[in-house]
Amino acid sequence: MIIYPINKNDTFLKLIAFTISTSAFVLFEPAPYEFIITLVLFVAFFYGYTSYGNKHFWPMTLLVLFIQMNLISSFFVTDVKKGILYFFITCYLIISWIGIAGLSAYFQERLLPYVFNGYMIASVVSVVIGIGAYSQIIPGVDFLLKFDRVQGFFKDPNVFGPFLVPPALYALWKSSILGFYNKKGYAFFSSFLILTTGILLSFSRAAWGHYILAITIYLFIIKKSTSKRLKLMLLLLLIVIPVLIYFVTSTNISDLFFDRLSLQEYDNTRFQNQANAVDNLIRYPFGFGPGQADVMLEISTHSLYVRILYENGLIGFLAFFTFFLICLGRSVIHLIKVPSRMQGYFVIITASLIGILFNSIFIDTMHWRHMWLLLALPFMDIYQEERKK
Repeated sequence: MIIYPINKNDTFLKLIAFTISTSAFVLFEPAPYEFIITLVLFVAFFYGYTSYGNKHFWPMTLLVLFIQMNLISSFFVTDVKKGILYFFITCYLIISWIGIAGLSAYFQERLLPYVFNGYMIASVVSVVIGIGAYSQIIPGVDFLLKFDRVQGFFKDPNVFGPFLVPPALYALWKSSILGFYNKKGYAFFSSFLILTTGILLSFSRAAWGHYILAITIYLFIIKKSTSKRLKLMLLLLLIVIPVLIYFVTSTNISDLFFDRLSLQEYDNTRFQNQANAVDNLIRYPFGFGPGQADVMLEISTHSLYVRILYENGLIGFLAFFTFFLICLGRSVIHLIKVPSRMQGYFVIITASLIGILFNSIFIDTMHWRHMWLLLALPFMDIYQEERKK
């Protein structure tokens, strides 16, 4: 059933935009975003701003199964405190997905610009301040750097970099729609350049790969004429190549740039650690319990795939990634069937989620807030309503 909110709900949508605009400030936990999104979802449930239907059944069923596998594997935990904390955070993010998926079904396409505008504002502000810290223009904010890498208001550059990919794609899409010589279009394209710089300065190899993969998918999927697509690709090359030359030739940056491109000393240890984790699956088919990978292995798994296998077993692994693929599949269906004015949103969501699947090979992404946000947004029925019209 399609429900259209009346105009008075614009205030609530603005509250959602404000909430998302705080999502880049997570240096301390629980972050302000946690409190605000909890309040927003409580208000949404209380006032009936959520809607659920058959499309939510299988994703929710798989999430319940995933939670059950977390509970079963909890019998094998060695660090109870860490296990409870990790499980609690996972449950909180699952609840946030349920809430945002309900908001998506209720508000339909009206939700998307509020979410992405809030997301972009949060990202641009964080990057600008981070660049200021990196270039020492802004004094007293060294905590925004980690080992000479920009991390913004995050705890880890490897999370900060990927966080910027969806808003970077959004800024690029909006600038291409509005035109680069339009004031708004220029502002969006400037935001794209700022966010791209932030991704580069995170010096996260996984984030770089995530960005390249996502933007490549975006350029090949977005509905544009071949000539317009080639012009956009040429423009990006004309901008990116000089930036890369600067990175390569800058005395302060080039050493770190090439160091991050090369194989690190800890990489071999990481790969061996992941192999050991998979080997243990035979002895403990239900896993060692939530949060135990960091306790029982020499170092963190640095892979969502390995972590879920190690902590929640094969059933937990299949439950979570089937859930992920259902969400991704809905986004793909939307980008094919929605009207052209909405297609860009789902190209961005699809490209970003595929990028996260790539990033998850190298990073544990389970507790990435923006991943759960993107997984929830496809649960609207825009193309079905257009067909009714």
